[in-house]
Amino acid sequence: MQIPHYLMNRHYDDRYFDVVNAIEEAKHIFFDGTQIINRLANNKQLNIGETGFGAGRVVIALMDYLEQHNLKDVSITYNTVELHPITISQMTSILEDFKKPVGHLIDQLVQAYSSIDTSIQGWHRMEIKKPFGKIEINLWIGEALEMVNALITPCDIWFLDGHGPKKNPDIWRHELLMAIGEKTVSSGAFATYTVAGAVRRSLAEAGFTVQQRPGFGGKKAVLKGMKG
Repeated sequence: MQIPHYLMNRHYDDRYFDVVNAIEEAKHIFFDGTQIINRLANNKQLNIGETGFGAGRVVIALMDYLEQHNLKDVSITYNTVELHPITISQMTSILEDFKKPVGHLIDQLVQAYSSIDTSIQGWHRMEIKKPFGKIEINLWIGEALEMVNALITPCDIWFLDGHGPKKNPDIWRHELLMAIGEKTVSSGAFATYTVAGAVRRSLAEAGFTVQQRPGFGGKKAVLKGMKG
């Protein structure tokens, strides 16, 4: 099956999503894998880190996930990074297939994204208010290790969501994963779709107990882990 050109990241010769239903994939891998709902039951504030903003599909999936659970007074700080930011029209095209179930969330993200200048390196802040509370998106335009080093507050959970290790090895390199371990609170967690051996070993060395769990769609297995 030929992939539409707008779903391909030309920098890595790879598609942005591995499955048709990328919203439900994100919920299974990232949110269930890090037990977000249980964490929010104990603390209404959550500090999230992500490697690979792309078109923002994980942010959209997160907002939909929180709406489905009927939460209130939640405050999410969402720290993410993008080395090759896309245009507003690219974002709209990439997310078009999800307009029917989450169109209102896509519109809010596109509006927020249009308020920042992605030609400028460093942090860009976007805030979206929802019935469940608010989500503050801190988008770092630049390299992932720069973003991790720039974080002042360690994250409660990490979504490791760059392109695969073969396509984008830099975002899975040992130095970066070690830095992510350092910027994770005790009992913090990560989730990722890749099960590559080098990634597993680096995450274990970074202080995480790494576990394999069932994947989604055509993916047999994914990873999750908790920092001791």
